[in-house]
Amino acid sequence: MKITFPFSAVVGQDEAKLALILSAIDPGMGGVLLTGQKGTGKSTLVRAMPEILPAVEVCDCSYHCLPGGVLLCPGCSEKQSDTVVLKPALVNVPLGADENRLLGTLKMDALLREGRVEFEPGLLALANNQVLYIDEVNLLPDNIADNILDCAASGINSVEKDNVSITHPAKFILLGTMNPEEGRLRPQILDRFAMSVPIETIDDPEKRIEIVKRVLAFAESPVEFNKVFTKQDEKLQKSINKARSKLSDVDLPIGMLGTVASAMAEMGLDGQRADIVTLRAARALAAFNRENTVTFNCLKKVAPLCVSHRTREGGLKSAPDKDEILKTLHSSYSTHGKSKSAGKPWNWREALRQNS
Repeated sequence: MKITFPFSAVVGQDEAKLALILSAIDPGMGGVLLTGQKGTGKSTLVRAMPEILPAVEVCDCSYHCLPGGVLLCPGCSEKQSDTVVLKPALVNVPLGADENRLLGTLKMDALLREGRVEFEPGLLALANNQVLYIDEVNLLPDNIADNILDCAASGINSVEKDNVSITHPAKFILLGTMNPEEGRLRPQILDRFAMSVPIETIDDPEKRIEIVKRVLAFAESPVEFNKVFTKQDEKLQKSINKARSKLSDVDLPIGMLGTVASAMAEMGLDGQRADIVTLRAARALAAFNRENTVTFNCLKKVAPLCVSHRTREGGLKSAPDKDEILKTLHSSYSTHGKSKSAGKPWNWREALRQNS
């Protein structure tokens, strides 16, 4: 049994940890991209992530369908499957993976010998209700990256092979890592990640000493080392589970919605993905902090993670830095966050009635 370095044992990198936690609370907002030079702990954080994720009850099938889900795999659609408790795991996408390996394909042996149509699940099927990890995402072929990101956005994978089609659920937490020195990521792909966090080398001598101590201790005795941090990881796992259950009950004040929309427009960001992701991340943070309402402090905490990689003017203008993001957010809040209706929670049912 392979033992991974505990999530709670990673020294520093608080923003990266926060982004990963928020993506665990609300996987639907999109993926997390960690960028930085080699040896900065990107892969260590990613590999540790499944250990802080709550277990989930799924169907006992190759696609890990959710019992009673809106979309099920062909097998679960035909009959009621038994259920099992699944501990989320990491599904790696190798750089050499082709579309058949990613999307799935027909088993030609069964088709030719028996005339029976049987589908071989791909990585996207295996990653359903799991964590899908792409190391060196900037080196991944464009068609593979596009397929993954489309699937991450829709939660569905549809495959058509030789007049045979299959559709199955593919909802996963998407994590990517890359070293900018090895090549840039296409702006269209970069924009599809909900959050992007630069992982910088830690310069503080005391923290560097602690990093070395922990790495050496883990190498000496992984089992004993993990026992020290098990309680911290378990506590974090429980907090994530509670935040998931609380997420839909967190109010989004109209003032916060207006603040974000106005700030993103003022910065001239392409599209509206930044607006949506920032609000979802802020709501996830409020749920994690056991707050009932999205506050301006929540927005300030998550906005740099959600916005600092966004394109402007079709990529001709550089992305806003943290200072610009926070300054613009404060300016927008002074206008929209203190209006008469600012504290009133936005209600989607009421909004639908007004537009019907």
